[in-house]
Amino acid sequence: MKRRNFLKTGASLGLYPLAASSLPLGGVSITSPFLVNPCNVTDRSLVLIFLNGANDIVNTTVALDQLSAYANHRPTTYLPQNQLITLDSGLASNQQIGLHPSLSDFKSLYDSGLLTIIQRAGYAAPNKSHFKATDNWMTGSGGSTNQNTGWIGRFLQDRYPGYNGNPFLGEPDPLGILIGSTTNTGFHTFEQHNYEINLSGQDPAGFYSLISSLSGAPIPNIPNTEHGGKLSFLTEIENSVNVYAQRISSTFNNGSNSSSVTYPNSNLGDQLKSIARMLAGGSRTKIFMASKGGWDNHSGLVDGNNSITGTHANLLGDLGASIKAFQDDLAALSLDGNVMTVVFSEFGRKIIENGSLGIDHGTLTSMFVVGKGAKSGVIGDNLDLDNQDNQGAANPNQLQNDYRTVFATLAQDWLGAKDESLQNTFIAPSLYSQKLDIIDTSSIVPASCYYTPQPPIVCACLHVKIYLEGYFDQATGEMRGDLLAANLLPTNQPFNVAPFSYAGTETVTTFPTDTTDWILVQLRDSSDISTIIGTKAALIKKDGLLMETDGTPGISFPGIPDGEYHLALFHRSHLAVLSSDTILTDAPSSIYDFSISDVQAFGDNQLKQVGSTYCMIAGDLDHDNIINNQDFDKWKQNEGSTSVYHDADINGDGNIDAADETLWRGNRSKLGNL
Repeated sequence: MKRRNFLKTGASLGLYPLAASSLPLGGVSITSPFLVNPCNVTDRSLVLIFLNGANDIVNTTVALDQLSAYANHRPTTYLPQNQLITLDSGLASNQQIGLHPSLSDFKSLYDSGLLTIIQRAGYAAPNKSHFKATDNWMTGSGGSTNQNTGWIGRFLQDRYPGYNGNPFLGEPDPLGILIGSTTNTGFHTFEQHNYEINLSGQDPAGFYSLISSLSGAPIPNIPNTEHGGKLSFLTEIENSVNVYAQRISSTFNNGSNSSSVTYPNSNLGDQLKSIARMLAGGSRTKIFMASKGGWDNHSGLVDGNNSITGTHANLLGDLGASIKAFQDDLAALSLDGNVMTVVFSEFGRKIIENGSLGIDHGTLTSMFVVGKGAKSGVIGDNLDLDNQDNQGAANPNQLQNDYRTVFATLAQDWLGAKDESLQNTFIAPSLYSQKLDIIDTSSIVPASCYYTPQPPIVCACLHVKIYLEGYFDQATGEMRGDLLAANLLPTNQPFNVAPFSYAGTETVTTFPTDTTDWILVQLRDSSDISTIIGTKAALIKKDGLLMETDGTPGISFPGIPDGEYHLALFHRSHLAVLSSDTILTDAPSSIYDFSISDVQAFGDNQLKQVGSTYCMIAGDLDHDNIINNQDFDKWKQNEGSTSVYHDADINGDGNIDAADETLWRGNRSKLGNL
């Protein structure tokens, strides 16, 4: 796909950061954005589900204490009492709720202690326009004043002031991802378009295939005009998408959903299934947003002959089943303690029906919080169905729970924001000074663990990713750590022997827990690849990323000026590789990833494809750049050795056996170029 075609189709594909005057969240992370938080909340994420079109809350959670008023105001659309699902008979009378018959899955979640219902939610001056009301919820406006930025964007910008939309030290994932076709202003800030990636359609694996096919020369000499501004914006979009494309695809490919869970065959089911799979694949994105449309039911809310069937019943059935499957999937994947889900809509619908088996735009609504860390229960009283505004909607004076208080509570008690961060995010102190009791006590972040905002951590170093064939496990998407587990890794760098003959003194006192092995790194001249500029021994992690011997991500070369270099990598039992492109040492946020394609390595067929991942080729035991019988002889001489650190242990499990010989045999006659 050429650049010009991408600019035409990108918006319809949803492959773009949202913007108005904004900073969207871009795409890829290895560890949590809460890297410096000393407490155990670093893997937590928030999943927002937006019900686009305005859910009819009166028929979703029927007020059992007002059945007479309910039937009076809705003579053709009310749900018979004997068809309702009683939520909890132990609640106070003014909180007694009958769930819509299609919400049996919500009942199951509630009974399992996983669902909190927040009633009479909204803001003091509600707007009944879909566009404006959605904008209010996404920007954190109270309706009487306008906000030009999104509350999510402000939250993330406060957390990482100066973030520029690129992966940074310890954070290769996007800070936020939109999945689905809904666009919104929640992520917007006044800066660049950096804070989120929008994936429309549920194919994160195919996302990289599409993005990696983009080509074309950069747009030269962008004029300082309105047209030039649009060109600049589109260029930023393309850059942001390209930066994070491979990581999004790789977390999806490396993850899997539980085989014991069946999601509904629906758009929302697919969205949540994709989120669970990316989380299982290692994504640490902090805020995901999914959406489900179809809730604007001015007619056909119910079937004419049976009020418990119809459009609304179908929507609620899918909503409940999708969320229940998502929660079951997270539990089966042992991720349910890391994720909180919030369901909301831009407003509720009127209390009175409209004569067309439908309900028109209303005011107050309910929010639903789902998760292992939720404090199951009902917050707020049932709407007073007789207390209406002059158009038959719930009178706004019934507001009990400002929606921003809900989000502020989650930002602090679930994600660890300080009061100052909440003030920067939600502006008005009254919105978070009295938090809601929606997080289970055991899951609340203690004040001593609130994060301190700080800019993204960068270093003048190279970030490189490479996998070793044999060490790499396609099922887990990571390399084995057997050598470390068996205490076989040498604490001194092992490349001081011929033909490496590297005299470096790199040592390790304590190996980082995710260490796979040692690797030798060289900078080569950009115009003459035979000229070595610098050499260093480093460690390679299970996820393929290189790190310093003290565990610092990336590789630095002190004393070597920033510039453009080729990068060569050597391992004890694999063919060496050279980067096909030069790498800028003054661009520390970028990652040179050998694993995404064999064209990343200089020369032909210098990487081995294992599934969808490219690895260094195993079997060069004598390091002469050819895999032949001399390498076999070295393996044969040491066959049967166990619990060793040896070049003939080609797959890095500490044993020299038939598995290593199989790797050698599969690569016989392969040639390296270093």
